[in-house]
Amino acid sequence: MEDAYGYERYRERYDYDVRDRRVRAARGLQAVDGLVTSAAFDDPAQRYVEGGITARQLRDIVDDYYDQKVSRTVDRYSQEADLVSARICDLIDSNGFTLSVAQLRSIHGRLFRGLMDDPFYEDRFRDYNFSKREFVLARESVEYGDFETLESELQAAMDDFSPAPVAGGDVTAYCESMAAFITRLWQVHPFAEGNTRTVAVFLQKLLRSHGFSDVTNEAFADCSLNFRNALVRASYRNVVAGVQPNATFINEFVACLVENRSFPYRNRDMVAAELFRAKGLKAPNEE
Repeated sequence: MEDAYGYERYRERYDYDVRDRRVRAARGLQAVDGLVTSAAFDDPAQRYVEGGITARQLRDIVDDYYDQKVSRTVDRYSQEADLVSARICDLIDSNGFTLSVAQLRSIHGRLFRGLMDDPFYEDRFRDYNFSKREFVLARESVEYGDFETLESELQAAMDDFSPAPVAGGDVTAYCESMAAFITRLWQVHPFAEGNTRTVAVFLQKLLRSHGFSDVTNEAFADCSLNFRNALVRASYRNVVAGVQPNATFINEFVACLVENRSFPYRNRDMVAAELFRAKGLKAPNEE
């Protein structure tokens, strides 16, 4: 007799709109690093959207395409965009997730396998410190986590995380608590490359594990660079220049994911005008 309450192998219910948004979000996230997908991803991705293949098959098709290419003929930028986009679709399709440092590391390894200049960093944290000049900070940098404490900082963030409840259908407090958590993870910046895309996938899977079944919407499809800049503004402090962390934009971005609506801010809307003025420059949002 068949056990009505036994484990069932996970198979996602087919939904054209969900898959279409998922593909566009995966493709859109490549804009964080200025990358654009090619037909090597776009053509099988359309078959995936139309139900002809699964997300796992999409991933394998794109992997096989590049495995068979002669290395000197490959556009490395398109290769990264295509492979990572296909792997994002596969990761989001799966229902497996735990709130853990190991899960974050695993997502990065699965996304960037074979794509890092140094394979050591595919599923390992960086072992050096760095900075990155940001447009919204007038070319100043966020202060990222020290490489010697990355694992402990991530674990502390996981241990401290307690999402606010959704009260009477109002998701505001929940979104703000989620935004604060994801900003903390992002600022630790455990990965040498691909940190924002990894955190974006982690966020989508975390929201899904909380019951928000479809968060691959227009916000990631059209505004992935805005997502990164929102994280930058929420992570930067300069007391001398009068700049405090501003969570307005990342709070709104998470709310857009949860409520399935478009992100209303442009990148220029998120600049820290005080930093531009301190350098004798006119802030882009004041032009």
